[in-house]
Amino acid sequence: MPLNLLTTKQTSPVAYYLDLPIHPPYDARDAFDAIPMQLLPFADGLTVGWKVSPMQFVDGLGRDLKFDCPSIVITGGENLGDSPVALYVAASFYDEKDRLLASQTCEHIVQPWESYDVPGLWSRFPFPITEIARVSVSITSYGWEDLRPKEAVVLSRTKPKNETRFEWKRDGGVVGSYSFQKWNPGKGDLLFASETLTKENRVRIRLERRQSEGLTYLALVQSQSPKHQTKTFDHLIQYAIYTFDGRLCHGGSCMGMGNHGDLVSLVPILPEILESESLYLELVAWEGPSGSL
Repeated sequence: MPLNLLTTKQTSPVAYYLDLPIHPPYDARDAFDAIPMQLLPFADGLTVGWKVSPMQFVDGLGRDLKFDCPSIVITGGENLGDSPVALYVAASFYDEKDRLLASQTCEHIVQPWESYDVPGLWSRFPFPITEIARVSVSITSYGWEDLRPKEAVVLSRTKPKNETRFEWKRDGGVVGSYSFQKWNPGKGDLLFASETLTKENRVRIRLERRQSEGLTYLALVQSQSPKHQTKTFDHLIQYAIYTFDGRLCHGGSCMGMGNHGDLVSLVPILPEILESESLYLELVAWEGPSGSL
């Protein structure tokens, strides 16, 4: 049998990493349609790309806010096999200084003969879209047939960042607390507890392990100082988790205004992430006048 007719069934998860510089659009309308980045091996014609999604939110005072939010799309291919294909996709966007801007994770199952998709993989972004300079995407998948098993390549050449912590001042009175640090999630339910991240609302967060129907979820839990209950300042928290060799493996955001309670990720976190002896955690908490975030 000719070599190019061999197929391998991916019954175990296979991870692909994509890390690319992207030129920010001069106008958000230039990126309302998907901008292709890389072909994927799961199906013929399958492409991962990014786009800008106009989104509407409500601020802490009940007013409508409209933001142009970056999102990841997978399109152009169909699942021509006889079994479902599972996708676990994490994506983060960064500025030219390699600082985290937005992050999100989603899980999706593509049934036989369905088109590939990753619905809902967008992240709240209340800043000019022109700040985006790089995107990192990790895709963990199984259930598909690889027609070219010898041609699989690693698409990422990232290196771990240096551990750092600083304050990030932005336009409009928005201030960010930024950190990148080594992280060992451990075996218990409490995975991480921060110091005070914001000055006005005095927000602290915890990352906790939650179990449901045999799956593990990551919960971002907020707490505030009882001395500061003002609602005049909004906050937005973004986080990303990386493997020890610097590859993105999970991320998310807390889009609360101090009155939304705990945020439990709707996407289960893969066991191999929390079972790792050492990870990296990137965290940025923005705070600004009501209506700015």
